[in-house]
Amino acid sequence: FVFLAGGIDLSIGTLAGLSAITVVEIIEKMGATNASVIIGITAALCVGALAGVVHGLIITKFNIPAFLVTFAAQSVYLGLSMVITNNRIVSAREPALFTSIGSMKILGFPLPIYLMVIIALISWFALSRTTFGRDIYAVGGNPEASEISGVNVNKDIVLCYVFSGLTAAIGGIVLASMTQQGMASTGSGYETQVITAAVIGGVSLLGGVGTVPGCIYGVVIMGLINNGLNLMSVPSTQSGLVQGIVIIIAVAFDALQHQDQSRKKVKKISEQIKGTATS
Repeated sequence: FVFLAGGIDLSIGTLAGLSAITVVEIIEKMGATNASVIIGITAALCVGALAGVVHGLIITKFNIPAFLVTFAAQSVYLGLSMVITNNRIVSAREPALFTSIGSMKILGFPLPIYLMVIIALISWFALSRTTFGRDIYAVGGNPEASEISGVNVNKDIVLCYVFSGLTAAIGGIVLASMTQQGMASTGSGYETQVITAAVIGGVSLLGGVGTVPGCIYGVVIMGLINNGLNLMSVPSTQSGLVQGIVIIIAVAFDALQHQDQSRKKVKKISEQIKGTATS
């Protein structure tokens, strides 16, 4: 959603970590009860949504580039996580209501797979079947023209960052359940994988272009790439190099496509002007 609106969110990794710590800390402090799981998950989701609201408002009201806002937020969330945990690992091995989120299987598939499918379907419906979705594509393609057309650009941008924050929080909750712990480094570096998967899936970092099925395709390809690197015994320290190269190539290809489309539009307009002048 953020990419389609022409923005970027570099804080999703550390925000996922902060959300993971939020739910784990609450479970630990409340005695690992089922009620503590519900309260912890609710609090973690609120943390993600609130972060999205703050990002969106700062970007729209103060006209600060999304890159700078979310880059700064990345460090803020990491610092908050360290302060809350005192830079220690917080365990959450019970209750079963929490640990089952990451380990339970339904019809042979892990529960996180179903969560991904549900979020993907909601996202697909919102983007392809609602006015809000069409507005997001319009804002990413040309925010000035969208505003002139009556689209509430600022509201749509804020909602995009809220959705980004919520999904980052869900990711953090799932990570905490799978590992049965929370720590400041949880989710760190995931923003690179997200960007890589998105651009592989055909999402333009310039805004206005991309689909949910394309993103899922990008995630699958990223999984295959990472698995291939593991099978080839490539050190984890070098996997970032591969991801960076993939991002550069994909972004360069996307930029060339945009330039080609712009040239065709200019050529078409020029021909129309010449035809009108001749008439």
